[in-house]
Amino acid sequence: MLGLKDGKNLTRLAGELNITTATAEVCGIDCLAAGGDVNHKIVGGYLDVTKTSFGIIKREILTKQDKKVCTVGDNMGEVYNYNQLRFVLACLIHKLEM
Repeated sequence: MLGLKDGKNLTRLAGELNITTATAEVCGIDCLAAGGDVNHKIVGGYLDVTKTSFGIIKREILTKQDKKVCTVGDNMGEVYNYNQLRFVLACLIHKLEM
C-alpha cells in the first residue's frame, strides 16, 4: 500500500488518491490482511487501536466460535468500530501484535 510503510498517514494518502479517508482505511486493512508490506503499527495508530484495545478485541475474537467481524462487533456493543475490529483480525491472520 503506497505510503503506509514509510509513515504517510491515511488522510494524506486518501487526498493524494482522491478517495475518502474511510476507503483508505479499508484499503490499508485489506492490504495488511493480504500480507502486503504495510506497517501495521502505523495503521493501528491511525485507527486508534492501542495495545489495550488490541488485547480486548483479540480476546473477544479468540473466544468466539464465530469469528465474523459482525458477530464479534455485536457481542462487544458499539465500543469499537468495524475497521478497528477488521484491523485486529487482519493482524491475527499474520500473528502481529501492537
